[in-house]
Amino acid sequence: MSAEVWILVATAVLAVVAIGAAVVAVRAVRQMSRAAVATPAVDAPAAPAQQPDTTRPRAVVVHEDVATVAPVGLEPRIVQGRLVVPPTQHQVVQAALGRPGVRLSIVAHGLAHALRPESRDRISALMRREFRRRRRERQQAGRRAVRAAQPAPPAAPSDPWLGS
Repeated sequence: MSAEVWILVATAVLAVVAIGAAVVAVRAVRQMSRAAVATPAVDAPAAPAQQPDTTRPRAVVVHEDVATVAPVGLEPRIVQGRLVVPPTQHQVVQAALGRPGVRLSIVAHGLAHALRPESRDRISALMRREFRRRRRERQQAGRRAVRAAQPAPPAAPSDPWLGS
C-alpha cells in the first residue's frame, strides 16, 4: 500500500476516535445535568433570627457523594445528617481528569494538534534545520581532519628576492 493510503487510514481512525470521545463527553454532560436537576442543591438551614453570612462561601451538596469545590479554610460540617467535607484541589483535579473519556479527549486533542498543517510544517522545518546543522558539523570535522593529516609545507626562505 502506498503512503497516501496509510495516511488516509490513519486519518479515518483518528476521526472515529474523535467522534467517540465527543459522544462520551456529551453523554457525561447530560448525565451530570440530569443528576443536578434530580437532586437539588441542599444548604444548611440558617437560624431564622440570623442573617446569612455572605462573606464566606458555603459547601453545597450536589449529589450524595460529591461536594462542590470550596476555598481553603472551609471547615467540614454536617448537613441533614451527612458530613460535608470540601474536597482538596488534588481530589478535584483527579476527579476531573481521571475519567477515561476525558483522557481520551485529551489524547485526541493532542493528536489533532500534532497533525495540523502548521504543526507538521514546524516539525519538518525543525528536522530539516537539525539535519543541516549536523551535516555542517560533519563537514567541518572532516575538513579539520584533512588539515591535521596533511604535512606542513616546507618553510620557504623569507627573502628569496635578495639573491645570493
